[in-house]
Amino acid sequence: MSRTRATAVAAVLGLGIATLSACSSDTSQDAAAKPITKALDQGEITQALPGAGEVLPGWEPYKGKRVASDGTGCAASQSESSSKGWVRAGSAWFTHEGSTNNMMDVDICLYDTPENSKTAYAAWKGKESEKEKASEEPVGEESAFVMNPGKSEDTIYAFSRSGNVNLRVKIEGAGADTTGVSDVLAATLKRLQQVQDGERATATAAEQAKK
Repeated sequence: MSRTRATAVAAVLGLGIATLSACSSDTSQDAAAKPITKALDQGEITQALPGAGEVLPGWEPYKGKRVASDGTGCAASQSESSSKGWVRAGSAWFTHEGSTNNMMDVDICLYDTPENSKTAYAAWKGKESEKEKASEEPVGEESAFVMNPGKSEDTIYAFSRSGNVNLRVKIEGAGADTTGVSDVLAATLKRLQQVQDGERATATAAEQAKK
């Protein structure tokens, strides 16, 4: 093969590889934005909740994953009733280096329709708009941080909505640093997407931190 022809072939191959790389990147971006629309059962929600070694360094599971008996934990603060369309929910709690002085909560709340999850999401965040902060890297269709809601101190709540599911990660002792709570929120959504696709939930906060 002549040098000229070899150069031309290499250029074509290089273009093909670049095109494939771009497609792979686009696919990854599409996956990140893919909404949760499946009516997940309780086992799928439990699987999607992170466990040991799947959140932030120094944080350990506390008394296992939980099944919600009602939807009050997914509703507005101090609400005594479930939000319209609530179906089921689960949560996972974590302590920092074994101490309950600092806790992390991860909650997944499933609704019957995206419309009802959207309404519940707005109520869940609360009305303290002055404490709300937009996330630099959006998670799901809607996401936001609420800094020290109510009378809390040194606490961050991270919220996300994706299709018919609402997510919340609460972390104490983070100061004003939203990086870790954002990584846990994104990893939990990714785990839900994996379960929805019939895959094992393997995504971790450490993987999100590398992106």
